[in-house]
Amino acid sequence: MKNTEHIITKFSDTTRINIDYVKTPPYPNIALDNFLPEETISAMKQECNNLKWTREFTRNGSHMIERHDVEDLPVANEVRNDMSSKKFLNWLGEVTGHHDLIPDPHMVGAGYMRCTRGDSLKLHSDFNFNNTLKLYRMMSINIYLNRDWQPEWNGDLQFWDFERKECKTRYYPEAGKAVIFRHHKFGFHGHPKSIQCPEGIYRDGFRMFYYVSEMSNYKLDKNPHRSLYWYDEQNKQPYDVPEQE
Repeated sequence: MKNTEHIITKFSDTTRINIDYVKTPPYPNIALDNFLPEETISAMKQECNNLKWTREFTRNGSHMIERHDVEDLPVANEVRNDMSSKKFLNWLGEVTGHHDLIPDPHMVGAGYMRCTRGDSLKLHSDFNFNNTLKLYRMMSINIYLNRDWQPEWNGDLQFWDFERKECKTRYYPEAGKAVIFRHHKFGFHGHPKSIQCPEGIYRDGFRMFYYVSEMSNYKLDKNPHRSLYWYDEQNKQPYDVPEQE
């Protein structure tokens, strides 16, 4: 439970964090630096470098490789267990205002993710229903593992406004940074520009998703759907941010 103890001790002012989380546009989100202990982040990066990637994700112009099953990965499994514990969920409830969040032991769509030079994740709204658990998605946490990441390499996680006119908030994927954000049907986010890091450097991260039941008091999008990608309606192509000159 060292990771949980680190989090609740370092980020003990949950009232202030909740205020920042709620007010950050375009819908509740927040970034917390040094979210996990330094040794955990280093061990996760090493585990990424050594593991066998089991899934290639290619959809609507996006590309990354993933590893959802972490049972045989000691570091990721420990982090998953810590971030599924009652103590962590109590802390997360204080931070987000959602006190009945349910973690996914199956890690559907979650776990490790890796992008390399040329990869991107087009703007999209996440899937809203877990068919295994029969629960609705409410919250995501992305933890990044990339030391000395440079802004000119792109790869920044962008949150766009509901009118789909501009990016309102962005976070670069520096090692130890956690981004917590609420699910929203029109919550378009991603890192749409092609990553320009040098060969041999990777944009690595780890994801956890949290759910609520249909019986919860939240206003839910109850029409199950997979991830919804932002399309250019005129050209019938996935939207992409034009590359800067």
